[in-house]
Amino acid sequence: MAIIHGDNHVFLLTTRSCSYSFSVDQEGLLRHLYWGARIDSVDDFKNEPYVWEQGFHPIQDVKREECSSFGTMRFKETSFKVAFADGVRDFRYRYAGHTIDKNELTVVLEDLVYPLQMCLHYKVYEDVDIIEKRRTVKNIGSEMVTMERLHSGECSLPGAGWTLKNFNGMWNADFDAYEQTIAGGKTVLESLRGATGHVANPSFVLYQNAGETYGEVYYGALAWSGNFKIVLEQTPYEYLNILAGMSDTDFEWRLAGGEALETPALYLGYSPDGLDRMSNAMGEFSRQYVMPKPLADQPLSVLYNSWEATYFDVNEQAQLELIDKAAQIGVELFVMDDGWFGERSDDHAGLGDWQVNAVKFPNGLAPLTRKLKSYGMRFGLWIEPEMVNRDSALYRAHPDWVYHYPNRPVMEGRYQYMLDLTRQDVRDYIIGEIDRLLAEHEIAYIKWDMNRGISEVASANLDPSEFKTIWYQHTKGFYHIIQSLRTLHPEVEWEACASGGGRVDYGAMHYFDEFWPSDNTDPLDRLSIQEGYSYLYPIKYMRAWVTDSGNNGKRTMPLLFRLHSSMCGALGIGMNLNECTVEDMELLATYVKIYKDIRPIIQFGRLHRLASLPVDGLQAVQYENGEESVLFAFLDHPSRWRTTFSIRPRGLNPKTIYQVDREGQQQQHYSGAFLMNHGLDLSLNHDYASCMVRLLPERSRGEGNK
Repeated sequence: MAIIHGDNHVFLLTTRSCSYSFSVDQEGLLRHLYWGARIDSVDDFKNEPYVWEQGFHPIQDVKREECSSFGTMRFKETSFKVAFADGVRDFRYRYAGHTIDKNELTVVLEDLVYPLQMCLHYKVYEDVDIIEKRRTVKNIGSEMVTMERLHSGECSLPGAGWTLKNFNGMWNADFDAYEQTIAGGKTVLESLRGATGHVANPSFVLYQNAGETYGEVYYGALAWSGNFKIVLEQTPYEYLNILAGMSDTDFEWRLAGGEALETPALYLGYSPDGLDRMSNAMGEFSRQYVMPKPLADQPLSVLYNSWEATYFDVNEQAQLELIDKAAQIGVELFVMDDGWFGERSDDHAGLGDWQVNAVKFPNGLAPLTRKLKSYGMRFGLWIEPEMVNRDSALYRAHPDWVYHYPNRPVMEGRYQYMLDLTRQDVRDYIIGEIDRLLAEHEIAYIKWDMNRGISEVASANLDPSEFKTIWYQHTKGFYHIIQSLRTLHPEVEWEACASGGGRVDYGAMHYFDEFWPSDNTDPLDRLSIQEGYSYLYPIKYMRAWVTDSGNNGKRTMPLLFRLHSSMCGALGIGMNLNECTVEDMELLATYVKIYKDIRPIIQFGRLHRLASLPVDGLQAVQYENGEESVLFAFLDHPSRWRTTFSIRPRGLNPKTIYQVDREGQQQQHYSGAFLMNHGLDLSLNHDYASCMVRLLPERSRGEGNK
């Protein structure tokens, strides 16, 4: 059974490799007992009284709790803060019962005096070693209750000296992975932009002595696309307390009688075998339980985006010519980026006016879609629905539709304002305009961008006392809009972008079919961005473009290196095909065809990070499906002597003989045991050298064979 409630008031949640346990202790508090490798017997957890005699340090701080509340002699960071109508500001609860429904557990807590109920929800995903936590708070009385903090979950790890892995990025430097040892005090990961942001990701990875293939790793990811906060507090009581949920900075939510508020989900996981197993567990979990159907089970198409060929200067003839060229290299999805709508000639105007520009496209989009259909290709567009330019018909008609203070000028970010998604009329307008756009044209794909955060946290639609609800309402409004559009157009493919990877999270994954991890398409930079992304997010959702080299500040790199780098994700082409040589077009066509053959392995297979440039002098990554493998290796600059590198693949059958195909070189044959233990030698001997290797199973070597 995935969930057991023992006679000793202990709850034991068990997955394939992991167990998580807590109890109702003698003081009536929910005490966290264990998180780690699988333990099958609930009776092993004795739930004995906690002995603590140091009066200056209250026992509430010393205990590892499942639900801590502000006040009541708690001086650690807590996961819940509430204010009752009479000014009382703590939650003193009693355990009121629980229910178990297959793989879901709900534990009910009620305040000892006030009619307030909190439900702690747990869901066990046995096959992928994930446990989901979320909470619901309900006012079961008649007087108003105000919540100032409500995290999705709380857990803890024993001991000290934990290493945290997260991402301290910025625009064009997304998923810049870093590690730090939590020595004491609080480490806070937070976004205050109204979206996930680049500076930190709503996730954590913790370990004491672990690497790619060894050691215990504990991790979590929050399914929320708005302001979040993760607090990791190293207490002096030899445990690390972990809190994760919506940020409580500038947050307040009032519950009238009978009303409830539910938190986003927090997904927790444990790997006994390092970061490799963690990444693949999250990849499998996301494919089975998070990604929208039916695209979750279908490989993403090879797309071409015309942005770098035209920028804002899009028009019918130029796009038709690019469609012809994209067809020559085997593209399946043609995307026209910014500049096709309203009075849009640069980024100063047009946002919010989602009508086709009649000067640029006097015949509408029909000529494009007809030509694409003749090639068997699909059509896509770029939009930024949450934004409006001051120079737009929408803003001139509805200046009150943006977040603003009545007596201050609205601050511009990227020459744009953010629409007030707390308003029903704004949400209806966005849904109606994008619905009309999709209904009038044969559009199969939408790239949804977001390029600024919320500045004026105020709405003409709300009383000032409600302004602290805006952060939450905006995110829920965003979810409502995209879900409504998905329901209206279930056949459309949706990509999430926010100045690159500013909205990569498990909340957005519920509504989108892929992510744009970064606006930085430099292939060498992309190797580290893609590596950081890969720790907790699936390769299938990682769009990766081949773009032009040597301009716009980019380094000059061989086209093959650029192709190999982008083939490590969901391949896209963003080059100006008008400037490609015949040889470039032939190489693109060749590798697009190869990618179509191997993409099921890349997008659905298991990922292995074999080498990392800063540590190993080269980058190497492998994708395998239990039978076939594809391996990519990259070198930025060779040292004076080292041009041969040995790479040891993983996940092979030791007894199987593999054909080693090194991009046209003479094929060789090795056993899986030899490749995994001895290694495969690769020659990389010039600046920006790269290679692709396919390992194809030929036969199994029997026990008696020599």
